[in-house]
Amino acid sequence: MQLSCDDVARRDLHKARRPACDQQVTDGTTGLDLDAVRDGLEAAVEAANEAIRTIIAQDTMRVGHKPGEGPVTEADHAADDVLHERLMPLIKDAHWISEESKQADPMIYGEPTWVVDPLDGTREFLRGLPEYGVSVGLFVGDELVLGAVGLPVHYPENGSVISGLVDGDRREARQDGELLAALEPRQEVRKVVVSRHDYEWRELQYQIPYETYPCGSAAVKLVHAAIGQADVYFSTGPRSVWDVAGGVAILEAVGGSLLMINGERLELSPQQISIPPYVAGIEGSCLTLLRRLAPRLS
Repeated sequence: MQLSCDDVARRDLHKARRPACDQQVTDGTTGLDLDAVRDGLEAAVEAANEAIRTIIAQDTMRVGHKPGEGPVTEADHAADDVLHERLMPLIKDAHWISEESKQADPMIYGEPTWVVDPLDGTREFLRGLPEYGVSVGLFVGDELVLGAVGLPVHYPENGSVISGLVDGDRREARQDGELLAALEPRQEVRKVVVSRHDYEWRELQYQIPYETYPCGSAAVKLVHAAIGQADVYFSTGPRSVWDVAGGVAILEAVGGSLLMINGERLELSPQQISIPPYVAGIEGSCLTLLRRLAPRLS
């Protein structure tokens, strides 16, 4: 989706009219002005997208390795720095959990917490595959209430930012300022997305009786499920909460579900880093896939 200059001007004016985000009380369940926080979140993710594109444009890039985890790049750290600088002032005394940086103070159950993966899909990033993204989720009262995913190179020029707000009965997702349609309930499964590791090494596509395609980042796969590009995202795990928080907020905002492989709802929490295997997407489609795979999953 490309925005015209008029669209950008209207969106910037809309943001300029927002009040400050420091714990303003609203009619929602969080005691925060989530609309204002959301505007700040989207701006922060846009800035992280730009930080990643700046690193891509360089002639060289520093790459390191986290023992037992995988590669980490200069782009990971640049995006992490931008997000920390932009997000922490949005909510007074919020906590911070990131794959690439540490929480300064002890976590306190229920307090507002940003959960961040500044560059999910680093392996794909290094391979030059456009299957990576920025993932940010906000938990308040141990509930996921807001999230965003940035796609730095998903579109030719300025990338894209998708966000989801889930506050009580309110569900709203948008991409670059435009509202996303809710998913239509159904049982049918047409397309399934899995990780590149599951596709290329485990050859999971031969065990799934539906059209199956690979994609790198968990955050991007959740976006695919939220916009209907895939009916189900099937993850064999393990994953971390920072991989999925941003995308799950978007998915739930359009009416999708995150389920464990036993079919029960999977609840995320910043207190629980490790995420077990799951399916995500249209709930009826997810359950259909689980029933078809039941003999193998057992």
